[in-house]
Amino acid sequence: MSLAKMAAVLVAFLLLIVGVIALWSDSPMTLSRPAVRRAFEATRPRSEGSRKTVMLFFLAQDQNILQEEAREIEGGTTTTEDAKRTVQELVRGPESELKATIPLATQVQNFFVDSSGTAYVDFNRELREGLSGGAQEELYTVFSIVDTLGFNFPQIKRVQILIEGGEISTLRGGVDARTPLVPRSAF
Repeated sequence: MSLAKMAAVLVAFLLLIVGVIALWSDSPMTLSRPAVRRAFEATRPRSEGSRKTVMLFFLAQDQNILQEEAREIEGGTTTTEDAKRTVQELVRGPESELKATIPLATQVQNFFVDSSGTAYVDFNRELREGLSGGAQEELYTVFSIVDTLGFNFPQIKRVQILIEGGEISTLRGGVDARTPLVPRSAF
């Protein structure tokens, strides 16, 4: 077989694989982060006594963007406690017309921040098993967590998602979670 024929067969085979993957996917594949829409002029978390107002990022109805929702949490004695409570509120879901990004049965098992500003959020396996959609749903889930922490806690520079205490390569195959993810830098 000539070199030109081999190259043509290889190109055709690669195109066939790409076509099968595109048709097999439940939803359109995207490699960009979901956009964030400002519903109102957001402020960083504020504290009134033992209560704090934080911004949680959920999926806007009928749109492919994350939108914030204000929520009050009970203030902890440390920033780590406040950040863990914030993620727990995110798991509870929105109180408005926004759509949840995290499966309801998900639980935050552990949370800590190291000295370099990396937050480690350890979830039960429901975070992975409860996702029914494709890569797009995974993007919304991951970046609602990452952006919620980055927006409310400037000392958190990166977020590492763990499942049952261990590192994961991805939740559903669409977002590389082997290394800590960086929150959106401009809100």
